[in-house]
Amino acid sequence: MVRKREAFRNRETILVVEDTYDVRKMICQILEHHGYTVLEAANGVEALEISGAYCKNIHLVLTDVIMPRMNGRELAEHIRRTMPSTRLIFMSGFTDDPMVNPIGDLPVFLPKPFTPVALTNKIREVLDRHLEDSDQTS
Repeated sequence: MVRKREAFRNRETILVVEDTYDVRKMICQILEHHGYTVLEAANGVEALEISGAYCKNIHLVLTDVIMPRMNGRELAEHIRRTMPSTRLIFMSGFTDDPMVNPIGDLPVFLPKPFTPVALTNKIREVLDRHLEDSDQTS
């Protein structure tokens, strides 16, 4: 299984949901540079439209917590119902906001600002953990 996992490494599809244009573009560029297929959305509503129209598997959703129209927690509820195998990472620069705290109830959290290394390490960690879980159930 290790060879299969290594061959697939950094070829997964990631949906980036971030309402700040410059931040979203920077994240997408970093992930594309590392070989990921990247979809991008400016808010949760747009993310649901994109994920509903995308005909391949979305392996991970990286979402801001606080966004207009639909926040990251509401988006996550929809993702969990419609794409239960998709991994989720929440990000926010507002760790004092009641919507973000307590952070402990967010499954995986990446505080902003973050470095490209911190971003790619967290994504790889979550995706690899999912692959390990899949290997154990096979």
